[in-house]
Amino acid sequence: MESLSKSLGEPSWLKEYRLDALRSFSSLPLETSPLYKKYEGVSAFDPEQFSVQPADERIDLREHFKGFLTGKETNIVLQGNSTTVHVDLDQEFAKSGVEVLSMREALSKHEPLLRDLLHRRLADPSKEKYAAFNAAFFESGTFIRVPRGVRAPSSLRRMLVTRNPSSSIVEMTMIYAEESSSLSYLEELYTAESKGPFLVSSTLDVFVEPGAQVDTSALQFLDEKAVYLYNGGVSVAGNAKATLASILLGGKITRSRFNLGLNGRGSTFEGYQVFFCDGEQRYDLDAYLGHNSPDSSGSLTARGVLKDASQSIFKGMVKIQKGAKNSHSYLAHHAMLIDKRARSDAIPGLDIDTNEVKATHSASVAQMDEEQIFYLMARGLPHEEARKLIIVGFFEPVLSRIPIEFAREGAKFTVEGKWSGERRRLVDRETLVALTGEAPTEVKHGGDIFERHYKYRG
Repeated sequence: MESLSKSLGEPSWLKEYRLDALRSFSSLPLETSPLYKKYEGVSAFDPEQFSVQPADERIDLREHFKGFLTGKETNIVLQGNSTTVHVDLDQEFAKSGVEVLSMREALSKHEPLLRDLLHRRLADPSKEKYAAFNAAFFESGTFIRVPRGVRAPSSLRRMLVTRNPSSSIVEMTMIYAEESSSLSYLEELYTAESKGPFLVSSTLDVFVEPGAQVDTSALQFLDEKAVYLYNGGVSVAGNAKATLASILLGGKITRSRFNLGLNGRGSTFEGYQVFFCDGEQRYDLDAYLGHNSPDSSGSLTARGVLKDASQSIFKGMVKIQKGAKNSHSYLAHHAMLIDKRARSDAIPGLDIDTNEVKATHSASVAQMDEEQIFYLMARGLPHEEARKLIIVGFFEPVLSRIPIEFAREGAKFTVEGKWSGERRRLVDRETLVALTGEAPTEVKHGGDIFERHYKYRG
């Protein structure tokens, strides 16, 4: 631990932050709530099988990302395993004032701000075992700052591609949107190649200051050898708005935690989770939506499809604090089982400490409706096409509400691909609309992505 901090040239306060997190990781149980203890086996694994050490590999990004880029991408952050980060911004984005920095650069340029944000994060290392793991061992990451009043001119993408990682990949992303600013952010995780089991631990912390808006979307399509640990925290201030869409398709074991805080009058949050698991995949999903101020509005909707012998558990809690009058909250989880061996459980809950609020939750787990299949086949669809159409229709109410168009259409594209046994990825809009048949819109691109405006960051 100390050698990692020293190798990264970190100040003493950050080393102590890591050590505190390490102590929490060592002492915290997999589940702290007695309500969830019986389900902890869904995401249980042996952490000692994965090494955690400072990465010293040097990679050729062109070779590493071969097959994942069309050359038309702009405003994108590329990360290969744990090491090099490549940032490509077009001229308009680069001049907008939005800062896209590595964590090392952020520490050098904004140390007081970074220190404050690390202690404000809702993915709290003192309360969740694998949030503590990430805080103790993170070795790479991206820091995004949107200055006051600035609207990012286009979406920013970040793509992490793993290729035979020599150690666990432990990384964090932090977004700080100052007052009255706005940003759309997309995150994608893929596997190019893997020789054996590996671990990816990611955190996303979003701070949305008064009057700001941040839309985020994350797609995880790692291969079947991956264990994926995710902790997301979104803090929304007064009259601010945030959305978070999570599309989970890959990994052998996925353990995802949302911590969402509505921390100012008039704050708004909308969350969407889509998951599709097959084989023996296991998904452990947890969401906490906290209303801490009056006149706040929050919702989280999750939909999942399970095939073969896959398994999922969804644990959701809405907490409305005593002073959060006139708050509105909604929590829903719905799962569809394709095979009898598949299993899904849901435990939604409400904890309300005040009156004059509206709060509802719902959950359902059901088999695919054979009558719907018969109806579609009676109108000429083959059996598999009928099943596919039902699956796509089941996801549509959630997918259609993802605010970032590229993420929305890309999610549909990748979900349909998984049903067909294809490992698809998000592509540039021009390619996407050509594949999906929708009318293309004008896009601006040109040149080799590695020859345009860029920065290499170790």
